[in-house]
Amino acid sequence: MYQIDVSAGKINYTQRNNEIDPMNACGPTSIVMAVSYIPELWKAFTNSPYFEKYNTFPQEEDRFHAALMDWKLNPEVHADLVSGLNMWVGYDADVFSTSVPLVDVINDLRKGLPVVMSGTFPGFPTRMASPYNHIVCVVGAEWLEKADMDSYPPINWIVDDPFGNTMDNWRGSGNNVLIPHELFNMWMKICENKDSKWAHRFQIKYQRSLVWYLKSFLIWLRETISKLLKNNDT
Repeated sequence: MYQIDVSAGKINYTQRNNEIDPMNACGPTSIVMAVSYIPELWKAFTNSPYFEKYNTFPQEEDRFHAALMDWKLNPEVHADLVSGLNMWVGYDADVFSTSVPLVDVINDLRKGLPVVMSGTFPGFPTRMASPYNHIVCVVGAEWLEKADMDSYPPINWIVDDPFGNTMDNWRGSGNNVLIPHELFNMWMKICENKDSKWAHRFQIKYQRSLVWYLKSFLIWLRETISKLLKNNDT
């Protein structure tokens, strides 16, 4: 088998150990996991003043989740995840669409960019009573022969599932889960075209706005004053 895997050698994230609402944290966890796989974007994420502002949470995904709640954004709504990440890093890093062709997902993976996707999962191999609406991080694809790597579709998609092993009813690790194309295409949310899906795609090049820098300065100033006041009280 021949693979593209943009997460190779990187830390895998699970929502199960999150401090904030772990059962419903697939969105923030998948977004932060994807960002961590993109060095330039990860630098923007960790250099943001919000990263230090929410440092009472050891895990990055909980920091992001806490910020979403403070900003009155719903971590289960795609538009709010987009707004939250873009506010955090200071530019339009996350672009969400409900009609992303799977061929474009492959092209992003070839560029080293993961794609966060939304699906309705019935449970596998044992079906659940009700399908599970869930967000995962797509990190790669797999072909039988090297010569096939320029073709579509792949045999398998490689998914980092924050809740666990998608192919074993979410038991065990969700790192690098291989999902056959037929099941992946069936489970990922579709629009009019079954080969187009709901997906967050990520951009690296950016220019931060003056407003973002002003907000960053105000956060720094507020935190500095707070520390000075605490020191004076001791």
